[in-house]
Amino acid sequence: MKTIYLKDLSKKEYQRIINRSAGTYQAVTTVVKKIMEDVKQNGDKALVNYFRKFNGNSNYSIKVTKEELDKAYNQVDVQVIFALRQMFKNIAAVCKNQLKTKKDRIIETEKGIRVWREWRAIEKVGLYIPGGKAVYPSSLLMTAIPAKIAGCKEIIICTPPQPNGQINPVVLLAAEMLGIKQIYKVGGAEAIAAMVYGTQTIPNVYKIFGAGNTYVTAAKILALEKIAIDMPAGPSEVFIITDETANPKFIAADLLADGEHGEDSACVLLTTSQKVAEETIQEIEKQLPKLTTQDRVKISLEKYGLFAVVDSLDEAIKFSNEYAPEHLEIMTRNPEKLVGKITNAGSVFLGNYTSKSSGDYATGANHILPTGGMAKMYPPLGVDAFGKWMQVQKCTKKGLLKIKETIETVATMEQLPAHKNSASIRFEGII
Repeated sequence: MKTIYLKDLSKKEYQRIINRSAGTYQAVTTVVKKIMEDVKQNGDKALVNYFRKFNGNSNYSIKVTKEELDKAYNQVDVQVIFALRQMFKNIAAVCKNQLKTKKDRIIETEKGIRVWREWRAIEKVGLYIPGGKAVYPSSLLMTAIPAKIAGCKEIIICTPPQPNGQINPVVLLAAEMLGIKQIYKVGGAEAIAAMVYGTQTIPNVYKIFGAGNTYVTAAKILALEKIAIDMPAGPSEVFIITDETANPKFIAADLLADGEHGEDSACVLLTTSQKVAEETIQEIEKQLPKLTTQDRVKISLEKYGLFAVVDSLDEAIKFSNEYAPEHLEIMTRNPEKLVGKITNAGSVFLGNYTSKSSGDYATGANHILPTGGMAKMYPPLGVDAFGKWMQVQKCTKKGLLKIKETIETVATMEQLPAHKNSASIRFEGII
């Protein structure tokens, strides 16, 4: 690890940092297509075969049973239960606040014509909860709580099981807290395929939510041919902007926190202070050996890491807006003053004490965020993603009469006589 000046990056290196691991799903698309077609044709049989292939265990049932859910409470430490409940409270508070918007507003466009919108939850949603190298009950809460508050009638959870075919009890406990019973022990592209097409055990859904690895991301993008998805959320990333007031210990800790997600995570630091950059690297070298996850952190820093000095905060913000990071931390003297200049970011963390982990777990903000530059066009996950607005309109007889001539004129121009007649026929013999 070494510091460089951002302006000294070669075009090739600049593009490598901007691209990070985004787009690598294309390399696995052929494999994912085969998996999805296999699940579409063979259903449960394909899911069982993939579990055996990846785990070497034949003792496996796809759906989590009531007995497994009941056991979870006895297997989880009381402190963990308290933590989940606090997360539940804060996430739910943020989600409920999202519904306090300008809804059900009725506009009268003409005398006797009213137009408005009504909220409807998506009836069947699928939540993909990643597993693999870690346990993520937080991701379950981040996806399931807004789904419940939105009013989704049927919530399906798919999550990779451990090699013994079981789900970690903390994940089960989080699901039990929310009253979700349809939990399936399936991960990877095959889980996405199961929720798209349905199998003998797993029902199909209308929209899929949740982040995953490259294979999951590729499967979600392929799924767009048939259903909706929240966003193509892939490997985690953090982008930190600082001035000389930032604490290198805090910066290092947050970079390491993101790097431990996986070898394809991206960690970027831009600072106006050479001293801060160098001391951050020193801090990383001190903190890294203490982590059990250090091997994958090292690889992520080598592949997609950047420690760069900039001439000004405006230079850092310009690069950040092009990068469009999942997590953007601003540790400067007056971080609030910079927020207005940020156009592309999933979730913004202000100040020295808004740690990377605060937003991941307990502030109530959602941690399902756009990655790989997708923050340029996708928002963070929220209640609104679990429903849609239905448009409603009503005309009185006098109201329709006010727009009758416009309807007839445009329908005639577009050579659609039945459209003209649908208005005209209501006034035959009257006008």
